[in-house]
Amino acid sequence: MMPRALRGMARFWLFDVGSVSFLGTALLALAMMLVLALSGKLDAMPVMLGMIQVSTCAAIAWQLNRLSATEWASLVPGYSQSIQWQALVVGMIATLISLTAALMLPLPGAVEQVILASLAGIAFIYFCRLHIKGFYFSFALFLLLPFLPEITAFLPSLSFWFLPLAAVGLIYLIRCDLQARVWHLEARTVYLNGLEMGWFWLPNLGSNTLMTRLDRWLHPVNFFVGPMLSMMLVLLPALALLLDLVNFFVGIELPVLFIVAQFSAIACSLVHWSRVQRWRAVETLYILPGFDGKRGLVEAFASAQYRLLGYLTLTMALLATLTLALRPEFTLILWSHLVLSTFCVCAILLGLGCAARNAMHISLSLFVVICHAIWLSTALVAMRDGKDLSTWLALDIGLVAFSLFTLWWGKRKLWRDALA
Repeated sequence: MMPRALRGMARFWLFDVGSVSFLGTALLALAMMLVLALSGKLDAMPVMLGMIQVSTCAAIAWQLNRLSATEWASLVPGYSQSIQWQALVVGMIATLISLTAALMLPLPGAVEQVILASLAGIAFIYFCRLHIKGFYFSFALFLLLPFLPEITAFLPSLSFWFLPLAAVGLIYLIRCDLQARVWHLEARTVYLNGLEMGWFWLPNLGSNTLMTRLDRWLHPVNFFVGPMLSMMLVLLPALALLLDLVNFFVGIELPVLFIVAQFSAIACSLVHWSRVQRWRAVETLYILPGFDGKRGLVEAFASAQYRLLGYLTLTMALLATLTLALRPEFTLILWSHLVLSTFCVCAILLGLGCAARNAMHISLSLFVVICHAIWLSTALVAMRDGKDLSTWLALDIGLVAFSLFTLWWGKRKLWRDALA
């Protein structure tokens, strides 16, 4: 007989849009890990193991925030305790899977990386309990993944004996916080904003002339996201430029172009994530002046996607050109690989996003983001080992044709059964 605390667990965790989005990412990482294990490609396995951990922790943080947003949670006997026990079970299952894989596969340092990713995820949950709006920074967990091997190698071996103790201590603090208070004033705002905006945060740049022109240029692809898309397109390249200069003058090796490529892919996913979440706003967009019926609206949205795609590709090309000028080991063929692969992943995500009808479809598109991260990582490792990147470049050219077809196919699917 199922324990009372676990009753309704499948309904609560697998039918909630936010929870299933993160758990779906963890399942995709698990599937990708199995594929890599069968093919004998183990280089990207630690990233997949870390993805399982941080995605599961993000799902737990989401559910605890949802609990804090539920005003009647304290009125139902045992409700809060059930959610806490379910969160613990979900986290233990994910950790057991990751540690089993790390022990069974010949991966040096994999166990330490799983422990480190788990500690980072639990620390994020505790941070969200202290600062409810901290959930907007959930993307930082996924940016940590490419750096897990470097961080693991930097930490002394003795410290990994204390990391599990630190994780248990943080779990105890989270438990104490949940016992002290359940409902929080800002939790509902974070919950609703998370559903619509994909849990992303950037500072407000205000309504200056540059941002206004950029908003108009992107319309209507930014209608559902709002001004946040323009802020991303301005602030992230500026930050990347600053980090690139820091790399050159200080002599550190931050993977700036890798981060920019991933953020470009996330921006394209965010466009359609917000469109799916705010599906009622489609009628508002449709009745705005400037569109010649449904066909005109679809054409305008597709044209705006092309402009967004061109902007992201040009940004990557300019940043890669700067790196090409500053770093002699950076080759022209690697420049071509970065630019073409960024174009491909953004085009594929925009095309698939047009065909998406619910949040689950968008969550599945994160599989493309994961594949793109692996694709870039393998190329960078090959360059470091002195291998020829001609094969990568040839496949990039083939993917360009596929991505253009995906854009064309997605345009035909966009609002196909809506606005009739």
